[in-house]
Amino acid sequence: MLQKIELYIRKYHMIDTKDHIIAGVSGGADSICLLLVLLQLKEKLGFTISVVHVEHGIRGSDSLADAAFVRHFCGQRGIACHIYHYAVPEYAKAHGMGEEEAGRRLRYASFGAEKKAYEGYHASFSAEKGNYDGGADRVKIATAHHLDDNGETMLFHLVRGSGISGLAGIAPVYGDIIRPLLCVSRMEIEQYLEQAGQAYCMDATNDSDVYARNKIRHQLMPILRQINSQAARHMYQAAEELREVDAYLNKQAQKKLHECCKSEENGVLIEAAPFERQELVLQKEMLHCLLVKLEGGRDITRKHIHELLALFEKQAGRQVHLPRGWVARRCYEGVWLYDGKKEKSGAELAIDMPQQFSFRVFEDFSNKLSQISKKKYTKCFDYDKIKFGFCIRNRLPGDYLVINDSGCRQKLKKYFVNEKIPAKEREQLLLLADGSHIMWVVGHRISSFYKVDAYTRRILEVTFHGGEESE
Repeated sequence: MLQKIELYIRKYHMIDTKDHIIAGVSGGADSICLLLVLLQLKEKLGFTISVVHVEHGIRGSDSLADAAFVRHFCGQRGIACHIYHYAVPEYAKAHGMGEEEAGRRLRYASFGAEKKAYEGYHASFSAEKGNYDGGADRVKIATAHHLDDNGETMLFHLVRGSGISGLAGIAPVYGDIIRPLLCVSRMEIEQYLEQAGQAYCMDATNDSDVYARNKIRHQLMPILRQINSQAARHMYQAAEELREVDAYLNKQAQKKLHECCKSEENGVLIEAAPFERQELVLQKEMLHCLLVKLEGGRDITRKHIHELLALFEKQAGRQVHLPRGWVARRCYEGVWLYDGKKEKSGAELAIDMPQQFSFRVFEDFSNKLSQISKKKYTKCFDYDKIKFGFCIRNRLPGDYLVINDSGCRQKLKKYFVNEKIPAKEREQLLLLADGSHIMWVVGHRISSFYKVDAYTRRILEVTFHGGEESE
């Protein structure tokens, strides 16, 4: 088994000479096996090692006993061990999440803190010695996920509605996180520890089917092994192929995102025209990539991707609420994605109005400034300055206008405050918009940027027929 793991580490370039590995050790069979394997390979591969143990505060004295076991285990072998204590139930309740998710979040936060602390110490030490080279030693975090964990994860993602990336299971390497045991099964791990005569801790919560993953572990995986004893390994092989497919789609989608998306303050606009020219499989992957960038992607499911796709077929103003407070809203240019937690959109209602606008473009309007309309509900704009194309909509996060000839920008929200426009009216005001740049607050001012001047060659004349009758 040791040789298999070494080959697996080399295959995925998990560890290089001079790396420092922080091993996450709970005291259970998997993590104790991980630590023993790393200790056996550290001289051969030329890396150093330390340990992090996270005590979750869930199992009372048993949890504290596990921490003591890990501390003693590391002390006997001269390994630096840092123990982090948390009250996971209280954290989960305060943040509105399950204990499983809370524990996972705190574990990885501890790994990150330990990595940062080690890098900071190494940098200071090297600087004192006069040989600081910008961090030649790379710090990586090793977790004890194994073959059966991967199978459980694939099933868990499958039943909760994940796409290809979720079905691809657990990656051998993810950023600075490595999983050296992913090539071996739980049975192999237990046999290894038995042959070594090594004791380990038993977590009673692993026997309870309260948690979804335990149900998969205790009920589904045994049935699959009855059908085929190599079920977990075959699932891992399928996951490897799915990761290859996912990586290819992701690469293509990232290229297309630059063609279809415009980054704006507090969000992103997905332009309908270039987006709808893409193949459906790329559209889905593009939306998934974008959501991962915006909100982390952990809670994104197939349902959210389908809701976003459907939004492109709906009228302006329709919206979809996404995990972690993000909102997708249909606008005339496409779909606007913004963080609803930062600023509540004033455009939550669809524009459904009997009023109409008319638009005319005049060619070669130079030297005819005297003919520019001075009416309140008919305005003229320099047509050639329009960047993204114009639309009529309500306000969105990030909207702004130019307030003087010097090009000074002002957020639309601040303009409303300065003009003492009541909050209720702000929600219903119609805007002529070029992306996030507001050309005209209908019934009020236009942006100075679009004003007609002596250099204007083409003019866009816009009339709002829902204004006062005299206009």
